[in-house]
Amino acid sequence: MDCTLRDGGNLNMWKFTPEEIKLLIHQLDHAGVEIIEIGYRGGSGSNRSTQVGSVAKCDAELILSLPQQLRYSQYAVMVIPEVCALNQLEDLRDSCVTWIRIAAYPQHVQHALTYVSVLKDWGFKVCFNLMSASYISAGELAMIAHEAEHAGADVFYFADSYGAFHPDDITTIVNTLKNKTEIPLGFHGHNNLGLSFANTLRALDLGVSYIDTSICGMARGAGNLATEQFTAVMNKWKRYGVKYDLTPILQLSEYFLEKVLKVPMKIAQSEIICGLNNLHYYYYQHIDRVSKTNGLDPMYLGYRIGQLMPHGVDADIVEKIGEIIQLEQGSTIPKK
Repeated sequence: MDCTLRDGGNLNMWKFTPEEIKLLIHQLDHAGVEIIEIGYRGGSGSNRSTQVGSVAKCDAELILSLPQQLRYSQYAVMVIPEVCALNQLEDLRDSCVTWIRIAAYPQHVQHALTYVSVLKDWGFKVCFNLMSASYISAGELAMIAHEAEHAGADVFYFADSYGAFHPDDITTIVNTLKNKTEIPLGFHGHNNLGLSFANTLRALDLGVSYIDTSICGMARGAGNLATEQFTAVMNKWKRYGVKYDLTPILQLSEYFLEKVLKVPMKIAQSEIICGLNNLHYYYYQHIDRVSKTNGLDPMYLGYRIGQLMPHGVDADIVEKIGEIIQLEQGSTIPKK
């Protein structure tokens, strides 16, 4: 599944032109990419800006403007139940959208599960996407996967939302999931520690059958596994029995690199601090500010915040932890 328009939109506020949207769909479809995720229905759960492009909302007008007959690919949209009510999805029943991905954090699972059975009854293929999977145990993941399967989900995705997993984590999770449920599995990786491809290959070797990628790796922070790299390796390495037409994808990646991305994806201090400390990438702006203001080590500040496994991005938490560290460090300075 290519997620460029949805996850990649975090980099440009989802402001893809109509021509860019159609170009991406045309090239991916002709390359043989199985699923194209065209954006969010109703908006992102973590970015509430109103100054966003059309794929941040995927309204009826956008859906109707998409190429309606694809040679190979199917369309998907992602839904965050906290920002999109079920009745906002009814018009999709008569649209070109085949897949709906219900995405939820662990604390919102029960609400999200109520969407699955309804959408299955409406005739959609449904993915249940568990975000920030690194915040719970493999056993808890398996329980959620079992519930998603019971509700009728076609696929259970676990997302390394903060780029914190390494391949041994993937082994533990997938083996636990496969021992507890028979639902097909999907993996969405972020590249904060440069491990998105290693984690993906481990997932494939263990039987995960759905993989997320994006052109040029476009996504927040260090980004996702790049579509062009993944498809190239699938063609070169016959182990997985998958083959794509690379020319349309490579043309697309060159276009996006030159015309859409202001700078290539990077892995630097901000991405690594968030990956090592299992934090949402949007925390880094607050870590950077508080560290510079108070003369603190951003790595240590990130570590202390990461220990809390905070729900959502909360600037106040960073301020409070910064104050605590200052007090602790001050108390260790011997009095003259």
